Amino acid sequence: MFNFLNTSILFAAAAALVPLIIHLFSKRKVTVVEFSSVRHLKAMQKRQVRKLKIRQLLLLLLRMLIIFVAVFAFARPTTEGGSLGTHASVSAVILFDNSVSMNRFVTNGQLFDIAKKRTLELIDSFEESDQILLLPIAGENKNIEFQSKAVAKEKLQKLSIDYSHSTLEKPLLAVSQLLSQTGNLNKELYIVSDLQRSTLPDSASLSELDATLFFVELPIEENSNISVKSLDFGGQLILPGHDFTISADVFNQGQNEQSDLIASLIIDGNRVAQTNFNIDAVSEKRISFSPSVSSTGFHSGYIEISDDKFQIDNKFYFSFKIPDQFNLLIIDGDNAGELLKLALSPAEDIKQYWSVKMAASNELSSVSFWDYDVIFLSGAPKLSDGHIQRLKSFLSQGRSLFISYDGQTEVDFFNANYSEITDVTFDEAARLDFTKAGYYTFSNYDLRHPLFSFYNFADNKLPEIRFFTLPKMHHSSKSNELLTFTGNRPALVEYNYKSGQVLTFTGPVSPVYSDLSANAFFVPFISRIAEFLASDFSSFDVSLYTGLPVQRELSDKISFHESVTLLTPDSMNYDLVPEENNGTLSLFVQPVDLPGQYSLYYNQKEIDQFSLNVSPQESDLTTSDREQFLKSFGMSSYTLLPIDATPKAFLAELRYGNELWQLFIWLALLLLAVEMILSRSAKDSEK
Repeated sequence: MFNFLNTSILFAAAAALVPLIIHLFSKRKVTVVEFSSVRHLKAMQKRQVRKLKIRQLLLLLLRMLIIFVAVFAFARPTTEGGSLGTHASVSAVILFDNSVSMNRFVTNGQLFDIAKKRTLELIDSFEESDQILLLPIAGENKNIEFQSKAVAKEKLQKLSIDYSHSTLEKPLLAVSQLLSQTGNLNKELYIVSDLQRSTLPDSASLSELDATLFFVELPIEENSNISVKSLDFGGQLILPGHDFTISADVFNQGQNEQSDLIASLIIDGNRVAQTNFNIDAVSEKRISFSPSVSSTGFHSGYIEISDDKFQIDNKFYFSFKIPDQFNLLIIDGDNAGELLKLALSPAEDIKQYWSVKMAASNELSSVSFWDYDVIFLSGAPKLSDGHIQRLKSFLSQGRSLFISYDGQTEVDFFNANYSEITDVTFDEAARLDFTKAGYYTFSNYDLRHPLFSFYNFADNKLPEIRFFTLPKMHHSSKSNELLTFTGNRPALVEYNYKSGQVLTFTGPVSPVYSDLSANAFFVPFISRIAEFLASDFSSFDVSLYTGLPVQRELSDKISFHESVTLLTPDSMNYDLVPEENNGTLSLFVQPVDLPGQYSLYYNQKEIDQFSLNVSPQESDLTTSDREQFLKSFGMSSYTLLPIDATPKAFLAELRYGNELWQLFIWLALLLLAVEMILSRSAKDSEK
């Protein structure tokens, strides 16, 4: 018993009736002519006509049979077994894991190279008539369609490691759709992977797929990987010539303790620190360094640990920038602006990393906010609607703002105009009929915040600074309370408005209301606020990983008339065109597929720098067993292609059916030859 792979062509078998119809409509009519005695002639005629009718009937049957056999050949008949015919054609998809985790070393070499060799043997086991698709798991896949054997081998040869993190979810959806559309009897799906747990799909994409699932066995060994999992700058301020702390979290995934390992810190190409460490089995350890840099500008580097069998995650890259100088504008609304300016610039001959300018609220028409990195609003001055909108736009560009309260601050105006950008709402203004008999002081502060990590307070207690009057206010959970007065009243509130950062100090600065400006705490406190608001912390707090979109905002201090040049870790240059995005000029950076340092240049000057690392998910080499993958696929069974098996011989015994279309073609040709011989013989007899 056999089946047909192309059943739609069987309707053409009705064409076999055409010879019969022609035969019925082309019968000759016999004309009767009377003769004298023709008894012997009639006997001879009967014998001749009988032979002629038999030949014609045979010809009719042969012609109908030729059509039937030809149609059957095109319908591709198959059997479940047997020695006749050729092996049924195969439609095969090979999902090849080219993710970072395959870049590890095992006893016999690099796992990626071993997998490519096994896959080449698998491709060689197919026939030229088979359909093959080699589909990498990681990276973008275009033109997902079956290929020839030669094209699949060429694609395998060019395949390389992709450093982006990928799962099997997207490739499996494409596989399910492609295999369901093929007409071949044998539909096969091969998984060539280290079966990393993080690649498991979220949905049972193959639950409706009628195909044979194969896992190609690879020499996966025990997970003993040690990786630099993350990096932490602690959100601190980094200044030239001052030590700062950089910490790395190292993770041991193996079941054994590791000792006498080395961790090194490299900054700007120089090894600046090194330490030995031990780490317990299946545990995490923090390693800290305290380096310094001597200059402003861009700096980059990495923390590196001792080599193991998976080396790509033994480095963690970082970049940061120390501004050469930043500009600060003080808008005075309470006469305390002079105190802020003195705290920031006590003398002309003292070298500072900022330039300070002060302006009254009625002088802002001639002042461009875009010339400044930080704006101080002393006493929350009353500004026009136009200037308030300029402040909001200023913050939207990623700039920073400091607002201080004072006895002259109008809380209604503040709530109507500043609450949106500060997340602070005043319930009641500070009383002006106060006496100095009672006062408030600082009670609690955030020890971990970079504003306060600079100080070394005895017993972690702030100095006693008296505030004789305070307003009543509140803020939402969207903002952070960095400093608190006694009575549990917020003193310093941190809030992110769009891309900008805002600090609000709710205690009066003027000496009429407090001792703050007369205390030694005041100058470093105001200077620290200025440094903090002017610093770029994005590279410390945000981890960028290979393969994910990278958007960099460009400085509005540069007029861009040409393309920006991207320098990648492999020293390749790419020209990028800035694009406007929500009012800011941005670069959507491509390519970003390698770990390491990236630099952006405009007119041969470096304008930005950032670093990319491999996703921590790729560093987790924990595997899942094949049953877990089978369950996640939504399939009921699989076949293991053993590591010591020859694919061609192994698969030949498992594939379903033989195709008989070639036999049917030869049979049709044979019948056609017989028909031609009988047809010529019949014509001679008729003559």
